[in-house]
Amino acid sequence: KRPLNKRPDNAQRKNVWLIVVTAVLIIASVALFTPLDKKINQGLDIRGGLSVVLTAKSTGDSPISAEDMEKSRAIIETRVNALGASEAVVQLQGNNQILVQIPGLSDTETALATIGKTGKLVFARLDSFTDPEIREKIEHGEYIEYETVVDPATGITFIVSTKRLAVEEGTYESLITGSNIRRVSVGSASEASSYFAVNLELDQAGTSAFRKATEDLVSSHGQIVIILDGYVESAPAVQAAITDGHVSITGNYSLDEAKAFQTVLESGSLPVSFEYAQSQVVGPTLGQDALKSGVLVALLGLALVMLYLLFFYRGLGILTAAAMGVFAVLYLGILAFLSGLGLFSLSLAGVAGIVLTIGMAADSSILTMERFREEIRMGRSIKAASVSGVRHAIWTSIDADLVTLVSALSLFFLASASVKGFGLTLALGIFCDIAMMLLFKAPIIRLLAPRIMAKHPQFWDISDSLAVAQTNNAVSPDVAAAQNALLDDKEIEASDEPKKIRGRFIKKDINFMGYRRIFLTAACVVVIGSVAVVGIKGLDFGIEFVGGSSVTFHGTGEVSTEEVRQAFTEFGEPNAVIQTTEAEGEIGFLVRTTTTDVTSATSVANKVADKFGWTTDNFEVTTIGPDWGSSVISASLIAFLVSLVLIIIYIAIRFEYKMGVMAVVALLHDLVLVMGIYALVGREVNPNTIAALLTILGYSLYDTVVVFHRIADNMKQAQNPKFTFMSMANHSINQVFIRSINTTLTSLIPVLFMLLFGSATLQDFAFAMVIGLIAGTYSSIAIATPLFALWKGREEKYKKLTAKFGTKITRFNHNDEIIGQM
Repeated sequence: KRPLNKRPDNAQRKNVWLIVVTAVLIIASVALFTPLDKKINQGLDIRGGLSVVLTAKSTGDSPISAEDMEKSRAIIETRVNALGASEAVVQLQGNNQILVQIPGLSDTETALATIGKTGKLVFARLDSFTDPEIREKIEHGEYIEYETVVDPATGITFIVSTKRLAVEEGTYESLITGSNIRRVSVGSASEASSYFAVNLELDQAGTSAFRKATEDLVSSHGQIVIILDGYVESAPAVQAAITDGHVSITGNYSLDEAKAFQTVLESGSLPVSFEYAQSQVVGPTLGQDALKSGVLVALLGLALVMLYLLFFYRGLGILTAAAMGVFAVLYLGILAFLSGLGLFSLSLAGVAGIVLTIGMAADSSILTMERFREEIRMGRSIKAASVSGVRHAIWTSIDADLVTLVSALSLFFLASASVKGFGLTLALGIFCDIAMMLLFKAPIIRLLAPRIMAKHPQFWDISDSLAVAQTNNAVSPDVAAAQNALLDDKEIEASDEPKKIRGRFIKKDINFMGYRRIFLTAACVVVIGSVAVVGIKGLDFGIEFVGGSSVTFHGTGEVSTEEVRQAFTEFGEPNAVIQTTEAEGEIGFLVRTTTTDVTSATSVANKVADKFGWTTDNFEVTTIGPDWGSSVISASLIAFLVSLVLIIIYIAIRFEYKMGVMAVVALLHDLVLVMGIYALVGREVNPNTIAALLTILGYSLYDTVVVFHRIADNMKQAQNPKFTFMSMANHSINQVFIRSINTTLTSLIPVLFMLLFGSATLQDFAFAMVIGLIAGTYSSIAIATPLFALWKGREEKYKKLTAKFGTKITRFNHNDEIIGQM
């Protein structure tokens, strides 16, 4: 026979192996992100990068139109963001310039090789060229000149640069153009080659033209010349007729060169040609001082959170701190890995995503501890509670995580600009949170529970739960009488028995649902008032949305970013976006304001220059367009609306559609409230605000799903309920209320520190976050749950319960026992 203890041993062995896997992942992650400042790419607002001004060149008598410039801006933005959330800034400047700022990039030539190419692709038969000298060079393969160097140590020759043959438009007949391309991909040039090819799939017209040309040239092995932006890329001889529209371009491309070529072709050709007017290295828009103070303040807030958790949960608080540490290490490892592949740059919007996922990781840990303690109070052994309680808590957290993940992926795939970066960091954090729970939090509790926690319940903060379990073994006569009276549909006063129980948990239900009319009336008033304030006062949009003026200062000496910011505030521009610049060793500042009148902007610039002793020769002023153009805003709104629809669908599949609808209603309440307060106090709406609003979206959803998950669990267990659905919803809120308070505090404290003690550039983000965190917790309890309960109560099954037990809220104690009505 199999030994009785084999199964438990196998279970513990599995937990040990999960901890070992966690340790291996931690070591790998530390190796990936060390040193931190070099392994994780940082965006413009945190690190700065390369700033390039592209000037459009007119090729004819007609002037360059505004439509051509906007189309060019959109194409260039597509190119610089082709590899993921690179957080680049692309905006119109003046009538014929585009400002491109790319985080962390210092190689101007590399940037221009991708973003500045016109992208005009032409295929032409060699026999159509009218210049005999050019035709002869192409025929003999002399259209590429290579500059090489020899490694003195190995004697190996390396190609360091190439120069391609230029051909003038009009000296050949076009066979097909880039407009005939349907799809572009990159692959190996051949099985034995180390070079790469750019593979094209042509449309119907292109396929037909290419088939006729290759059928005509195949007998003589004639050449087809491939021309990009006036330079010969390659000129292959036709070896066989190509009839399927699949064409491969080879030219000894490295993988990076082939991908850059692919990006140019996929984004389309620019309607006008560009040349770069100037380039300079720019500093972060937040300023180094602001960043340092923000990080310091956030760390102090997190330290206070850790102390609070240790005080509140004792030994279990240590496990929470350890779980947060595991989460942080795994998260940083993934960000460093993606940074190494060039797929990630951290901006303030990304930081917002990180803040949200840290809060979610803390939430999952707190949820696990509370459910573990709750099941012990219900009479389960410590070992049994470590299995069932942890399992229930993890499933609740995963449901909440997946709802938020739906939103994050919608934002990443459908939005653009910094919203895309937020979606990426949020999605990565959710995966890390799930991994942390499954690989570390659950196994460590299950390993410690049977022996270590059982021997030291006071240290692990479960002694009060054990005391409650022992007390509940014998139900007092008063409690029994109360229950019997309820079954007879009589109203009595509650027993005082629960008041004698000690512990940090809800002793008897708070009557949240009894005040639902007040809550919902207040919510309606708030929403109507917020809409009215926004309609009357309007929102103060920042330069990123409305454009304005750009002032470039040169030779500014040792003046700091904060001094310049204070000067612009003094002269009426408190919301100026300020970056340090460096060009040819000269230090300066790039300042952007919402003032669209160049004369007014020049007047302010003169005052600032006078303040620091700079001359009028030290600066230039020009108008600029918004970073967040109509296309970016439209894409973000579409992503947001799609995420709402997907959230309702997911919750409908996992629970029911009524929960999904009410979760979205609560979310909209929170967002409208924040915007109303912004309009009321006159704060500027900028990308920092958008980052905060997106973070609020995540918090609100997470909190609501946790409550709904407990309601769903209680619905399954209530086979023959002796109470109304409204009473069950009220009890569900009480069951997770301590968790809601602790989660809100752990998220709110660091943000509150940032608001009170952080720099001005981070206070907009913190201000919206503080409002949203409070509103998110409130709306889950006071809006989403009452509305869902009212809607659900209209179902025939629950209407009968209301008719039987009345409209008063049935009250439960700490052990889920009915003790009275309110």
